[in-house]
Amino acid sequence: MHRFANDHPNITGVVLALVLFGALILTGVTFFLPEIASALNIGPAPDRSWTPAVTPTPTFTPTPSLPPVTPTPTINLPPDLPTPPPGQWTFQPGDVAVNVNNGPVNLRKTPGYKGKPPSDRIALVPAGARVRILHGPALADDLVWWYVDWNGRRGWMAETRASGVPMLKKTQD
Repeated sequence: MHRFANDHPNITGVVLALVLFGALILTGVTFFLPEIASALNIGPAPDRSWTPAVTPTPTFTPTPSLPPVTPTPTINLPPDLPTPPPGQWTFQPGDVAVNVNNGPVNLRKTPGYKGKPPSDRIALVPAGARVRILHGPALADDLVWWYVDWNGRRGWMAETRASGVPMLKKTQD
């Protein structure tokens, strides 16, 4: 063998390079194989022990209590508002209506919207919410207003926008 190495002086360098290259490959496989396996969703074989797997029992976590709802202030119906004759209007007391506006509608202490302070607004009734007609109609600021109950809050809602686009529409209870 000594003679073979002398006849091919580069063979020692080639063998040494192959050994180093092999060591590099093994080192890379050792460090990067787990990452490659997880990326390919390949993992070690599942445990084949005879002990059955224990499924944890779900525990009950109580939901935190909701804050108390502030009661709606008592609203006295103004006696001086003109009440049109029944039968000519969209709603009657007891009807259920839905907010068909694209957004929330003001629920007010008194009918009308012009020149009102912010304190006149009781709540914003979200789009799609149902309200029960309790009284009305009343006419104010060139709009028809209805006294409604929404989730225990009572106040006045306009039937349409000032432009005439409906905000309340009769629905089945």
